[in-house]
Amino acid sequence: MLLKEIYQLAVRMGMEHDPRGQEALQALLAENRKKYQEMKEEEKKFFDLEQLENPYSDTRVLAGSLDLEVKRVLAGIDMEVGEVLLADRLQNIDLILSHHPEGKALAALHEVMHLQEDYLEQFGVPINVAEGIMSSRISEVKRGLSPINHQKAVDAARLLGLAFMSVHTPADNLVNDFLTKLFAEKEPKKVGDILKILKEIPEYAQATQLNAGPQIFVGSEDRRCGKIMV
Repeated sequence: MLLKEIYQLAVRMGMEHDPRGQEALQALLAENRKKYQEMKEEEKKFFDLEQLENPYSDTRVLAGSLDLEVKRVLAGIDMEVGEVLLADRLQNIDLILSHHPEGKALAALHEVMHLQEDYLEQFGVPINVAEGIMSSRISEVKRGLSPINHQKAVDAARLLGLAFMSVHTPADNLVNDFLTKLFAEKEPKKVGDILKILKEIPEYAQATQLNAGPQIFVGSEDRRCGKIMV
């Protein structure tokens, strides 16, 4: 596949499984297009054109040609300078694929957090209350990310001739969709039942063996689930 095909597939799958639904996503993209059209020419130079078709600011091709043919990928949750050097050492790696964003995708991470406002509304939280809840957290994340050297791993990849892409919210959307449907099918009654269901999934089982599996931080296994929000 070409790099642009992988990128477009990730965005498309993320949108297809977005909990907000297609109507909300198209409204968001239309708003971005309107904002761009109304900008002065000087302002347009700094606008990220990907926002016209991609609603996820944390998912971007950060280095490499979009027409690159990708045959081998090194993928991981956090792909930083060490992992970039590993990709170079392994050789024959065409693309570094990171879940957590780097570069400008990391710098704009706070922008995708508004998704959670709409998601909270679906579970009965009034939208004005949801926006109030998320406002301080979004601001906190924005300020926290501001001084970070976002480009470090991306620049390392570029200097070594490696393509670099991050896929964050689309991947989260797929996990959300998978688990939501799984819990609807299994109908767990208690919190302990949720843990058992999760540990039947190979990735969660492996994580549990590494002491990084699902845990209960509030409540207990004997508590009833009620409504489940992933």
